[in-house]
Amino acid sequence: MKELSKEIINIDGTDYTLFLNRAGIVAFENYTKKEREDLAEISNKYANISTEQVDFEGLDNNANPFDGINELNDVDEDTKKVSNIFKRLYWIMWYTEHKLSISEASDLYDKAVKEYGVEQLIQLGQQMIEEVNTDPNANLKNLAALKPKKK
Repeated sequence: MKELSKEIINIDGTDYTLFLNRAGIVAFENYTKKEREDLAEISNKYANISTEQVDFEGLDNNANPFDGINELNDVDEDTKKVSNIFKRLYWIMWYTEHKLSISEASDLYDKAVKEYGVEQLIQLGQQMIEEVNTDPNANLKNLAALKPKKK
């Protein structure tokens, strides 16, 4: 497992160091437990939306193309929930190097969203989490226990 992940992000002409290690991931999990539970519900909601093909030829001339997908009305609210989870992650990642308060980190995150977009910030956060949680030197092929047993 890699000990840490460190990146630099430039916001409004200033470089900010993002630092994440195992302790940061534990802090992130502690500060986002309820939000991550909500995220699981959000994921289930969107997974349950019907993906069946509708027979276009059999539709009434006055058909509403949005019938049956009312679950999508909450997309903006759901996006805010996801963004708030990552806002907390960035607070944790900035804290080690910059000691930003929660409100300062929140304001800086909002500036970063305007500059880079929420999708890129989420992607960077996920990348850093994955980097800490994976061992780049792991070579499973050499583990004898994983080799097929001869019969």
